[in-house]
Amino acid sequence: MNAYILCGGFGTRLRSVINDTQKAVVDIHGRPFLALVLAQLREAGVSRGVLCAHYRADQLAALLPSLEAESGLPLQLVIEETPLGTGGAVLNALLQVPPDGRYLVLNADTFLDPYAYRLALDSERDVLVGVQVEDRSRYGSLDCSALGEVLGFEEKGQAGPGLINAGVYGFTAGALENMPVTSCSMEHDLLPSLMRQHRLYVREYSGAFVDIGTPDSLDAFKSKLRGSAV
Repeated sequence: MNAYILCGGFGTRLRSVINDTQKAVVDIHGRPFLALVLAQLREAGVSRGVLCAHYRADQLAALLPSLEAESGLPLQLVIEETPLGTGGAVLNALLQVPPDGRYLVLNADTFLDPYAYRLALDSERDVLVGVQVEDRSRYGSLDCSALGEVLGFEEKGQAGPGLINAGVYGFTAGALENMPVTSCSMEHDLLPSLMRQHRLYVREYSGAFVDIGTPDSLDAFKSKLRGSAV
C-alpha cells in the first residue's frame, strides 16, 4: 500500500530557524523529521513511500538510502521540475508511481499516531482524517453532515475549538483518475471535486497531532521529544 508524502513546501515560516534545509528533513535530536513520520507509516501497514518533492529535493535524495534503511520501507523520489502545488504534486506522483489499490496522501511536516493512518486506510470510501483542536484559527475547520460527509471548509481566522483537516487522506484507486497533471491545490481543487461528487467523508481521530510549520511548533515538538525513544 503506497503513501504519497508531500515534501514540496518551501518552509517559508521556518526559514528563520532552518535556513535552506528542506522542512521534511529538519533535524529532530539527530534524526530527520521524515524518519519519524516513516516509522509511523510502517507501523500503520504502509508498504511503500513515494516522496513528492521540488524545493531542495537534493537533500531528500541524499538521505534516501538512510531513510529506507531506518524505516524498512522502499522509497521513491518523484521530483517536480516546477512547483505543482499540493494537488498537482499528488497527480504527478500518481502518474509516475501508480497505486496498486487504496493509498494514502499526507503532509511531510505533520506528526500523527499510526492509528490516524489506519483510520484513513481502513475504509472503503474516500476520506480525510479530522482532528479536534482547541484553536482552529490557524487551520480553518470542516463542515460535515451527521453521516460524516464533508460538505465544505471554513476559512482560517475563526478562533475557538473545531474539527480540522489533519492533512491525511485515504483514497480509492480511482478517486483522482483521469485528472490532468497541472498546478493545483489539494484543498481548493481536488477535495472540492470529490465533494461535488458526494464522495468525501471524514474519519475523526483524537491522538497526537503536531504540525511543525512554525518556529514555535517546531520548538515545542523538539522539547516534547527530548529524551524520548520515538
